[in-house]
Amino acid sequence: MDNTKNSAFIQKFADFAAKMGNQIYLKTLRDAFATIMPLYILAGIAVLLNNTVFTWIFSGDMLANFQYWGNLLINGTLNISGLLIAAVIGYCLAINREYDNPLSSAVVAMASLVIMMPTTVELTSVNEVTDQFTNVLPFSNLGTGAMFAGIIVGLLFTELYIKLSTIKALKINLGGQVPPAVSKSFNVLIPVMITLGIAAIVSSIFAIAFGTDLITLITTFIQEPLRHVGTSIWGVIVLYTLGNLLWLFGIHQSVI
Repeated sequence: MDNTKNSAFIQKFADFAAKMGNQIYLKTLRDAFATIMPLYILAGIAVLLNNTVFTWIFSGDMLANFQYWGNLLINGTLNISGLLIAAVIGYCLAINREYDNPLSSAVVAMASLVIMMPTTVELTSVNEVTDQFTNVLPFSNLGTGAMFAGIIVGLLFTELYIKLSTIKALKINLGGQVPPAVSKSFNVLIPVMITLGIAAIVSSIFAIAFGTDLITLITTFIQEPLRHVGTSIWGVIVLYTLGNLLWLFGIHQSVI
């Protein structure tokens, strides 16, 4: 009798896990992180070589030259991971929604994230002089510091864009005499403009009314609290428990 109850419980839990694993947002996160996983691995190898192997073998200018190679790999992978994850999430969400133009979704998600970034940033030069600069995109706003922002923006604005794209009144039909790529571009022209316009409005409200931006808000209220949680014993227990739970839903904890 107990074995029957246990089997029934395990079956119900397996069904629940399968249903959660197929939840569209969890599925999108899983697919997106799995897609860019090779870049993280490459970045890890570059960091390892720069800080261990190269320092054992080379010195002086030769060491700087080899580390320059490693820094280029890091810049093209880890240091733009927030921007990459926004684009890949836009693409994967469109695929999971069975939207017929997933590439445009990736473009909209990436553009939306850049729009949400601050136009003025404070940077410190090699001479340790701090000043404000405009019209620049530092790696601090493109890389791991923008991961949560990339996820949130990628999901929200891709959903908005896909919903707007289904409205027939917003489509521009050029007929069958134009190449398919051109026809697709004009079909989504108005939805793209509306989506990015809304992103710009939200970003403007943050900047003008509150003097902040999405990256700063997410870093302050999400990333920093999670970082403090991860430094305590109970936080580590919770995080590893959550990671193992996500594994049941098809999301490996190493990509979170």
